[in-house]
Amino acid sequence: MIPLVFDIQRFSIHDGPGIRTVVFLKGCNLECPWCQNPESISHKVELAYYPDKCQNLRDCAMFCPHGAIGFQPNLTINRALCTQCTSCSVSCHAGAIRVIGQHLTPEQIMLEIEKDKDYYQTSGGGVTFSGGEPTLHFDLLFDLLKRCKTQNIHTNIETNGYFSWNQFQQLLPYLDLIYFDIKIADTLLHKKHLHAGNEKIWENIKNLIRANAPVEFRMPLIPDYTATDQNIRSVVIKLKEMGIKKIHLLAYHNMGEAKAERIGSTLPPLGVSSFNNEQWNEMLHYFHEQELETISLR
Repeated sequence: MIPLVFDIQRFSIHDGPGIRTVVFLKGCNLECPWCQNPESISHKVELAYYPDKCQNLRDCAMFCPHGAIGFQPNLTINRALCTQCTSCSVSCHAGAIRVIGQHLTPEQIMLEIEKDKDYYQTSGGGVTFSGGEPTLHFDLLFDLLKRCKTQNIHTNIETNGYFSWNQFQQLLPYLDLIYFDIKIADTLLHKKHLHAGNEKIWENIKNLIRANAPVEFRMPLIPDYTATDQNIRSVVIKLKEMGIKKIHLLAYHNMGEAKAERIGSTLPPLGVSSFNNEQWNEMLHYFHEQELETISLR
């Protein structure tokens, strides 16, 4: 897999302490149906179509060498014919067709990270590597982490936990913080919904705790998936068995569905609603009853 960067966000305040730059690497080894960044799942370049920007000039269809673009009467992209050659995006001066994913060298990425070094120092911030699953691009990630540490830039990684421990432990000396997602406790349900089991994830949690790593755990609360009574109880039991006393709780929102539509994703709409205040407070209350410190992100 050749690493692709699909976004670099500056001035983030939700991906670690202080003001941060978040580098999003493309490609994931899980397929969460509630994914908020569906453009991060594929390891390949993708095309996103923004119909509100389309001026119906049809240059994109003219320059497409594979006949993948048509108008019926609105623009459609035949994803089966599209080879992601990006000719259409180059010819679209309105910016209605955009390329998701670009190859950047470590030097190019560091130039973006270094732009905000002053903010990192004054706010206690730094850089966060996210995805997708950033550990899939080990060589690039390892290189960037080492470069950051030579400049005393605080480092964080957001991971789904489905990684090789033998590789990951090489990253530990260069990580100041690890955000580790816990989703579904039951192995069969995890495999059903995310297309992979969770045995490796729980083993990696134990390894990180044994290594006294700077890890903080997060749980996305998704109606009908992770936020069921049974799953919450099971996750809490496992957390307490391993001596984990704090967890970040991330509330579901449907922003990912619009992104999925733009790229022609096969992820179906979940058809669930966001939590109201009463529902959210009830879940928070349960975690507090279990003597778990929570950080609520809603």
